[in-house]
Amino acid sequence: MINLSEDQSDALVEIFNISIGRAASALSRIVGEKIVLAVPSLQFMQANEAAERLGLNTQRICGVTQEFSGPFSTEAILMFPEDRSLEIVRMMLGESYSMDELSELEQEAMSEIGNILLNACIGSIANLISSRFDSTMPEVRLGNGDDLLRVSVRSADDTVLLIFIDFNIAARTIQGYMAFLMDVPSINGLIESVDRFIAAPSA
Repeated sequence: MINLSEDQSDALVEIFNISIGRAASALSRIVGEKIVLAVPSLQFMQANEAAERLGLNTQRICGVTQEFSGPFSTEAILMFPEDRSLEIVRMMLGESYSMDELSELEQEAMSEIGNILLNACIGSIANLISSRFDSTMPEVRLGNGDDLLRVSVRSADDTVLLIFIDFNIAARTIQGYMAFLMDVPSINGLIESVDRFIAAPSA
């Protein structure tokens, strides 16, 4: 169990609220529509609990994963239900494509979307804590939530920082999730980064 002080918890929410808000702006530029992002809630949990908590084990998920290393290391996963990922791709590419054509383009388009969103999020975190991260290339995975998380989990002791996101795009609400998989040293690095953020003088 990860025990954060109230200040640490509030700061972590603020960090991700800022960074995911900037990521939503990046997505807005992709799809050409204004995005209103709900304030994210986040929870720490064991990796084997995450898919069950999400309720994603009975539906197909499109996930984009990237590994980041820096003050803490994490595998970040952006997840959307597959039908919703096709809707995002349609908004990105336009209405002129058929569903079959969209299906063929889905992985390439989602890789680009995931790359922009995850890097916008981690990049903002790096700026807020005055640090930097290195990253791998994005990888698209299809399956249910348990499949996606099980492939990524290296140890039963891995912890997931699970962030719930509502992307409100025009009249549509598309619910997505970000999961950050971390081992114990990475969790400690994240907490140290949060403490630096708290201690930094206000601008």
